[in-house]
Amino acid sequence: MPQVESPTNKLYAAAGRAIAGDTHDAATHIALEKGSMAAYDETTNACSSEATESGLARAAATVTHENTAVTDDTTQATKTFTAGVSATIKGFMVMTAASNGNALMWCAFASDQNLEVSDQLTTTGKMQFKKD
Repeated sequence: MPQVESPTNKLYAAAGRAIAGDTHDAATHIALEKGSMAAYDETTNACSSEATESGLARAAATVTHENTAVTDDTTQATKTFTAGVSATIKGFMVMTAASNGNALMWCAFASDQNLEVSDQLTTTGKMQFKKD
């Protein structure tokens, strides 16, 4: 299976509110997923089995604007996790808060990431605003 990435309905709503100048949810954290992501779609709003182990718990992301097709059309959230224990990670979600919050996008890895103690996993979620 190839890697799959998808925005969520919460991202569309946040973008609409931001354009209107209203209060909106911002991409602030990345959460790692240990459970199956087979049923994830644009309505998914939380991890089915979020990693909470040492070094793998939800953490603040570095959020930047990138140029993909035009200036600043892509918001990127990145975080490098360092495993404190062995774990299998299946993907990640870009979230709006340190706990609870909303998922703005998710990524299911092409294959499980089997981490051992001290292994690093770098996640990058890109949310591009473009015309299909």
